[in-house]
Amino acid sequence: MFNIITPTYNRQHLIHRVYESLSQQTYKGFNWIVIDDASTDNTKALIQQWQKETTDFEIEYYCLPHNQGKPEAVNFGLTKCNDKYIIIADSDDTFVSNALADIKSIWDDINAQNKTNIAAVWTLVVDEQDQIKGDKFPEDKWQVGFKERVLDINKEITGDKWTSWRADILKAHPLYADSKSHVEESQTWNRINKKYDFLCVNQAFLKAHVSPNSLITSKKSRKQISRAGYYSAFYALKDVKTSDIIKYKYFRTQAFNYFKSWLFYSDNKLKLSFPKLLMCFVIFIIYMFKRLIRKLI
Repeated sequence: MFNIITPTYNRQHLIHRVYESLSQQTYKGFNWIVIDDASTDNTKALIQQWQKETTDFEIEYYCLPHNQGKPEAVNFGLTKCNDKYIIIADSDDTFVSNALADIKSIWDDINAQNKTNIAAVWTLVVDEQDQIKGDKFPEDKWQVGFKERVLDINKEITGDKWTSWRADILKAHPLYADSKSHVEESQTWNRINKKYDFLCVNQAFLKAHVSPNSLITSKKSRKQISRAGYYSAFYALKDVKTSDIIKYKYFRTQAFNYFKSWLFYSDNKLKLSFPKLLMCFVIFIIYMFKRLIRKLI
C-alpha cells in the first residue's frame, strides 16, 4: 500500500532510526526505497546487510552516480514507486509503531467517502522532547485548499508536518529542484494544493531530530542563501497574477524575498517577467521603508 522514500547522504550513523522504526510497525504493507545520493560512507554495506536480515518488508536500494541534493533524490525515488501511497521519510526520522496502521485507516475512510480530490494527509510532528513542533491545525480532519490554508488564514500555521500522498498525484508533481541549493518543498506542496485538497489531522506520528550538517543547521554563504531564496520565491510567484501579489500578504512576502535574493543572485532561464520584477521592487522598497520607520520610532 505504501512506498516509503528515504533520500540519504552520508547518514550511515543515523539512518538506523528509520530502519528500526519501520521494523516496529504494526502494519507491514509497505516497502522502503532508499535513495543514496552518492554517499562516501558505508551506507551501501549497511543497507545491504538489512536487506539480508529483513523479512517483514522489502528494502530497495539505489545509489545515484553523483550528489544531486534531496529533491532530485526524492524525484528519482518517485520513479520507483508502484503502490497507491507515498511517504517521504528523512534519514534521521523515527515514527511511532502504529503510524502506518493509523494512516492506512485514514486513507481507507477517505476512499470510503469517495473523496478523490484529496491529494495528501498531513499530520503533526514532535521534537526530541515529544513536544508538538509548531502549531496544530485549526481543526482536526481539516479538508482544505491552498487559498484557505495559506492565503486567507489569519495566522500562518508553523512547524514541521508529516505527509502521505496519493502516488499518482505526487508523481505528476515532482519536487522543484536546483543542483546547488535547496528549494523549499512548500512550493511543490502549494502547487499541488492549488489543484487538490489536503486532509489535515491533529495527530502526531513522526519524531524529527536535529542533526549536525543537516539542511537546516549547516552554514551557508550569502550566495547560497540568496540562490535558495531566489528559486523558492520564483516558484511561488511564477504562475501568480500581479493583482494577487498585491492582494495577498503571502505573495507580497514572497515578492520581497525574490527581490532581496535577486540583488545577489539571478537566473536568466528562470526569472519573473519584468512587470512582476517591478512589482517585487516596489514591495521591497515599501517593506524596507516600514522597517526603517519601526526602528526610528
